[in-house]
Amino acid sequence: MTNRRSFQNALKWAYAGNWGERGFSALFTIILAGLLGPKDFGTVSIAVVYISFLQMFLDQGFVAALIQRKDLHSKHLDAVFWMDQVLSVFLIGLSILLSGWWAAKNHAPEVAKVISVLSFSIPIHGLTVVQSAILSKNMDFKSLTIRSNAAVLVSGIVGIGMAIAGLGVWSLVGQQLIRDFVALLLLWKLSDWRPRFEFSWNHLKDLTSFSVSNFIGQLGVYADLQAASVVLGLFFGPIAVGLYRIADRITNTVVVIAVSSIQSVSFPEFARYQDNPEELRKSVLTCIRLSSVSSLPALAGLAAVSTPLMATVGASWTPAAGVVKVLSLLGMLLMFGFFTGPLLQALSKPRFFAILEWSRTIIGTTLLVGTGFLVKNSSVDMQIAGIAISRFVTGGILITPVFVYILMRLCRISFRQLIVAAGPSTIASAVVAGSVFLFHQTGWLSNGKSIYLLLAEVFVGGVTGLFVLFSLETQLRRATMGMLQRIFRRPLLSKG
Repeated sequence: MTNRRSFQNALKWAYAGNWGERGFSALFTIILAGLLGPKDFGTVSIAVVYISFLQMFLDQGFVAALIQRKDLHSKHLDAVFWMDQVLSVFLIGLSILLSGWWAAKNHAPEVAKVISVLSFSIPIHGLTVVQSAILSKNMDFKSLTIRSNAAVLVSGIVGIGMAIAGLGVWSLVGQQLIRDFVALLLLWKLSDWRPRFEFSWNHLKDLTSFSVSNFIGQLGVYADLQAASVVLGLFFGPIAVGLYRIADRITNTVVVIAVSSIQSVSFPEFARYQDNPEELRKSVLTCIRLSSVSSLPALAGLAAVSTPLMATVGASWTPAAGVVKVLSLLGMLLMFGFFTGPLLQALSKPRFFAILEWSRTIIGTTLLVGTGFLVKNSSVDMQIAGIAISRFVTGGILITPVFVYILMRLCRISFRQLIVAAGPSTIASAVVAGSVFLFHQTGWLSNGKSIYLLLAEVFVGGVTGLFVLFSLETQLRRATMGMLQRIFRRPLLSKG
């Protein structure tokens, strides 16, 4: 019972963190998109892909190894920390040295200067790896929530101020650095752990049997996620990257808000039950049900309102509306396989995880490159649409069925149990999309400002979707009613 309460409390704070972080981030992104343009966003996106790749070498799978390991010693923590500090010095020099090459490959010479400045986020990240792992292992998502929300809020305000001052692309660079620095300060304030001046090769080697395979898998995940932006940059340049990335960022915001909170808690939760198959199966089904409820109707609604949404951001962003539709549908399908990775890690199968991720990456990258050649001489609209469709074919049609099959096989989940867990939210998603489509067909507000049409469609889709979801999802209805009763009883009890 204690473990269950711990999971629920961690999930609550993980949701608070992601809702706050992603909500503020989405708001600031839309405001900055209106103040700037696709080229500025594309330039920074090309640089961020480069920097975030180098930052992965500070992790090397050790974060997951620290979380998963049962007999964790303080010397394990010290070894990982000091290894990261040495690596940070090497990586920042390598980053600046190769910045011109990456800029030239992406047909954007201005990227070199951006990379040189953003390289200072590498040592900042290196100082956060161990503390973040400790808080995640202890399921202290309250501290992680405070840190992430405050960092995004402060950096977003600074970024908007710089954009208004006319600093252009540097407002996005400043936002990124301020966010990382504030997150670092808060993490060291909220974490009690401090490194000692000790380093043990033996304790570092203790972690490598798990971390190496896990890191290879993480590289596969990263390559798969960033492949579209890389192909767009190499084939088409920053404008196409900017349009695609805004669509991807909006869609990913919904996914992160809805699912990533559960996914981040699922790994330590699954690890607890790695020796208890029945409890593990129940935990996986719970995660699937919660994720489908929170993500499927929201993504269906996002796809339905994508046209007025992008028109509200600005006329230069309207070509991204079609990409939002495709990526939203892809996100709905991917949701069913989101917990295969955490499950494999929790069951100490990092090699299997690595094989799966790299298989997905190789297939996806091959299709992306082929699509890049096919649409290279087409319009920007066709270029970004082709990349989005290629992503959908790989993730939605070729990969998701495999991930779902493995998940069901490892946990002995039947197809019927999967339908019971996700059925109500799937029906609600169809109702959301259908209601928005019917409203759009009436022609109301179609000649007015796009913001009014967007708000109306969000209202119609939200009300109908929630009505159907609460009608079909008994556990959600009971949980909501219980929460409302506690809220309204509290003042009465205090008065009495």
